Amino acid sequence: MKKFLLLLLFFMLYFLIIFSEDDPFKIPDMDMDINMNFNSDIENLFSEEFNKYFDEMNKEWEGHLKIMNEQWQELYKESQKEWDKYYKEYLIKEKKFLENFEKIWGKPFEYSSQKWFEFSEDLKTFSEVSFKSDEKNKNGYLEVKTIIEKNESPEKAMEKIKEQLKRTISKKDEFTKKPVLENLIDKKQIENPKIKKEKETVDGKIIYKTKIPIIKNPFLEKAKQYIPIVNKISKKYGLPKPFILSIIQKESSFLPYARSRSGAMGLMQLIPRYGATEAYIFLYKRKPNPRILVNELYNPEKNILYGSAYIYLLHTKYFKFEKEYSKRKYMVIAGYNMGPVAISKRVRGLNLEKMNLSGLYNYLLSNTRKETSDYLKKVLEYERNWVKIYP
Repeated sequence: MKKFLLLLLFFMLYFLIIFSEDDPFKIPDMDMDINMNFNSDIENLFSEEFNKYFDEMNKEWEGHLKIMNEQWQELYKESQKEWDKYYKEYLIKEKKFLENFEKIWGKPFEYSSQKWFEFSEDLKTFSEVSFKSDEKNKNGYLEVKTIIEKNESPEKAMEKIKEQLKRTISKKDEFTKKPVLENLIDKKQIENPKIKKEKETVDGKIIYKTKIPIIKNPFLEKAKQYIPIVNKISKKYGLPKPFILSIIQKESSFLPYARSRSGAMGLMQLIPRYGATEAYIFLYKRKPNPRILVNELYNPEKNILYGSAYIYLLHTKYFKFEKEYSKRKYMVIAGYNMGPVAISKRVRGLNLEKMNLSGLYNYLLSNTRKETSDYLKKVLEYERNWVKIYP
């Protein structure tokens, strides 16, 4: 009987903490019935414009970290020194990679948060995976290109393409330990791909390619794999499952190895030295090792943990001045894309108590950059769809 009473007391305390009045996620308001880049060329990666972008981002982070305690700020400052050292080495390698790619292919390489790229060691063959529909492939595609000398045969191109296809379809998801594209590609098309020659040549060299369709809805297939992580984190941070899935879909299209031009990585597209570092310090109360953290961001379990922890911080720290969950949620979505300081500046002068949810929504659409207004609309649209599948 004593054990039973102790167990009962434990559960009462647990639920008291989880659903206390101070918990911003006590009653998640799911009312969505409302009528509703960074685009510079890759060759400017190390230009004044790109450096200015990172300077502005640094200043923004310094600004919104002021709301954290002294220990937090100190850890963050120390971690930035480590990141400076890391990026000195990283940028040298990155510049060399970009120069070699352009030398081989005759045009600059462009990262994309909606694509996953895999390269052969000599960069003369690479694969591109997209889960977004195009004119001929409603579920996305796996495309491989190779470049060969003029005197080399089509058979040589076929050999290189087959090697790259096998390399890509064997790449494993670090959470499931299964190939990322398992059950999403017709194996017969991998064994016997149809290749064709591109009209354009590069310094006399010939380009061959193959494009293989994704055969199932990749969003449903990948969400099914990641829902155990999402369930666990949803309970821990009070974030609705459909909301987490909608952010993942918008950020990376569920591609765990996606990377953007600005260096955001993985499913929830976190920039290692900023959002990911902030989440890491919040979770572990220590500064991260840059090399380890970068690798962790390609692990779905870690990426969703860090991304969700960062969203939790947006709710509980940066936008805590707004007591109504739905309004705060719109700010969080916009802040995840544009930065919390930028969004805070836009809403601080408003009379939020008198502004209804629809009014705030329309205000955010009209007073943020197009990328952010589109982002807000898409995340809410995706969330409505995910509610039907994972309520």
